[in-house]
Amino acid sequence: MSLAVARRATRAIAREMSRASRAMTHAAASASRGARDGSWTPDANAARFGTSDICDVHHPGVVDDVIGTSASRVRVARANALKDYGGLRRFRGEVSTVLCFENNPLVRLALEEPGLGRVLVVDGGGSERCALLGDNLAETAARNGWSGVIVNGCVRDSEDIAKFNVGVKAIGTHPLKSSKRDPGLRDVPVTFAGVTFVPGSYVYADADGIVVSPEKLEL
Repeated sequence: MSLAVARRATRAIAREMSRASRAMTHAAASASRGARDGSWTPDANAARFGTSDICDVHHPGVVDDVIGTSASRVRVARANALKDYGGLRRFRGEVSTVLCFENNPLVRLALEEPGLGRVLVVDGGGSERCALLGDNLAETAARNGWSGVIVNGCVRDSEDIAKFNVGVKAIGTHPLKSSKRDPGLRDVPVTFAGVTFVPGSYVYADADGIVVSPEKLEL
């Protein structure tokens, strides 16, 4: 190989290494921004596998198994307990919880955190006297990278909530906002719709229902 050819090859290798270095730096910066602002990239499988598919694979028993006789650790929420209001009808993620009653300060504080694809489960005691989530908080959830919000209570601004890229399930709607007098509790186990949501467990939701697992499922 001539000296000129060797020099050209060396320069070409240097250019490729420089491009690779810039790409790695850009990827690291993007990951860092995601960690700071809560942005996240949904798993491609999230759009492919619904709760019925999950039950077929991870809870293949009959209905008697679902009501408690099976050794399966996957649990299915009671049918028609919650309705869809968000822009995403299929969502999933690690569970974080808020326990409150007709008060939502902790809901706001939670959704202002980086979501990183998690699902906030809000046990509002099933109250139908006010709303615990409106369009402002739904927008906050979407902006901060929450995959979804499940509310054992009501939401409001339902038509606007449907515009945001976040899943929202609730028992119904109510135009009255909640109180701010009592924040409630954060990241404690909560039980409604026939299942218990434990912080750190995983929830899978779509138009057919809600499935809860103590660990992330392989889909």
